[in-house]
Amino acid sequence: MKSLQRTIGALALVACAACVPSASAQTLKVLTAGSSAQFGPFAVAAYALAKSGGVTAFHYTVKSGTCTTGSTTCFASIADSRKVGTATIPNEPGNLWVVWSTNGIWAYLSVDSTVGVRAFQAAPRAKLTLAAAASLPLSTTSNYLFWNDSTHDTALTSAVYAALNGKAITAANTDIRPEDALFATNRALNTLGYGSIADPRSGHAGQYLIGYPIESKFGTGVANPVSFAISGADPFSGTTVTPFVTIPVGAAPIIFLANTNSGAATATATNVTTANAASLFSGHGNCAGSLVTGVAATAALNPILREPLSGTMNTVEYSVFVPGGFSQETGVSNGHVAPPNGNINPLQLPCGTGHRYRAIGTGDEVKDVQTQANSIGYSFFSYESTGANATYRYITLNGIDPIAATYPTGGALPSCGSGAGFLSCPKAGGTSFPHLRNGTYPAWSIYRVVTDSAGLANAQVLATEAQTLVNSTIPDFVPFNPVCAVTASGTNDPGLAVYREHYVPSTITTIPDTITLTPKDGPRNTTNVNCTIVRASLPHLTLGGTDPAGTNTEAGGDVGGGIEGPFSATHLPTVPGPTQTSTH
Repeated sequence: MKSLQRTIGALALVACAACVPSASAQTLKVLTAGSSAQFGPFAVAAYALAKSGGVTAFHYTVKSGTCTTGSTTCFASIADSRKVGTATIPNEPGNLWVVWSTNGIWAYLSVDSTVGVRAFQAAPRAKLTLAAAASLPLSTTSNYLFWNDSTHDTALTSAVYAALNGKAITAANTDIRPEDALFATNRALNTLGYGSIADPRSGHAGQYLIGYPIESKFGTGVANPVSFAISGADPFSGTTVTPFVTIPVGAAPIIFLANTNSGAATATATNVTTANAASLFSGHGNCAGSLVTGVAATAALNPILREPLSGTMNTVEYSVFVPGGFSQETGVSNGHVAPPNGNINPLQLPCGTGHRYRAIGTGDEVKDVQTQANSIGYSFFSYESTGANATYRYITLNGIDPIAATYPTGGALPSCGSGAGFLSCPKAGGTSFPHLRNGTYPAWSIYRVVTDSAGLANAQVLATEAQTLVNSTIPDFVPFNPVCAVTASGTNDPGLAVYREHYVPSTITTIPDTITLTPKDGPRNTTNVNCTIVRASLPHLTLGGTDPAGTNTEAGGDVGGGIEGPFSATHLPTVPGPTQTSTH
């Protein structure tokens, strides 16, 4: 994430565990891993919980390098201990924030949605691995812009370090449901040709448990396809996996980005249609400039794809590209092919006089669009990772703006004022992402926290706090639930008024020993939210999550599912909602 690269700055080795009060009495509240898009809003929420009651709170952030053999920059990573014979699963590095006070400890490792879901569902569950405490770097000159009191990071105390290092994660933050994450993994391993280590179990011939790393063209990142289960027995250990529950957090749009470097044909891009986007990213349309409004017809464009494990990739794949008639994975099979066919992995396939390339992770995608001439890419919008930048712009999809009510001249992305060192860009309740809210913009997904019965209470508190504060701090998503104004000058938010129909993704039922499920859109909370500051009674406008008795648990994939709504106080969805046949 570019803001982390910008703000971590100069790193210094420190040994300052005695600089803050002991954390011996503190308890671990949430240790989560997953979506980079939710990294900032959940940091804000955790810090608010840590400071609740007026207590002093502390924070620490670090950007981890790769976890290759001999790496000295693999500061924080997810370790999945499962094996196939002697074949092991690589550690997954990520950006880390930790927040603590006498109220408890919260931590978040930003990896990717599917990695987070896989790490949580693994049996045994994956663990957070930290470098030796003395080698963890600390920025002494800069501040990560998530903390509303302008304080700088503090070195982890010995007690906080011990509470996190080697401990199993308690939740996963994800852009797509676990069923969709499992589909994406099975597709990469067994359909797209990235499978490497075969499943040794009887009756599983031709299936794979570990895949070849999917590589970035311009960066050093890789994505590792690794099998997991969301019910029944773990495919590695045979241990029964713990049943999960999902907590809906909110919805955010995918945006298309275009390079605006001097002389770039894409500098004047303004719009792409669903059909043309599908042609462009699949290579079917020879990457011609004529596919994008505002670009010279003879220009050769360079679309930059995300990896097929990515929640971002799967959201845009099944809400834009497949409905447009093509898959962005067209022609991208056998990901392990060696030269002279090495243009598959890392991806650099010619399409006309342009090329299709691959990025791994949000930060890599955004950076590549910024630096590669005539490039077009996509990302979940977030103020901290895709905010205003002179080297790219955003464009509309089918003439519909994903962020604002009216598309701005020049396509500049909105930015946040830093104030006294805090990344803040408040929105009046109910005004963010108007075309997502009214159901006209098609490329979006619901953010969720995945946890289990043991972690549910603490994860729910954190997810609720993220929704409560999102409009007043970093309005990266539409809150799922109605939210009361936090001040008298604020505005109540009615919450999300649209949902996506649920279905059974194909590959999770066609592989032996995978799941069977009945898709459910989930319940509708029938208890209104009664606001006291800005007085109103706000009904829950959509479906999702789990009812208190657990009898109507949301189930099935929904990435790219049919959009239902918008709903209102006088027009609420019926339960159960409509069903949909899987499109993937």
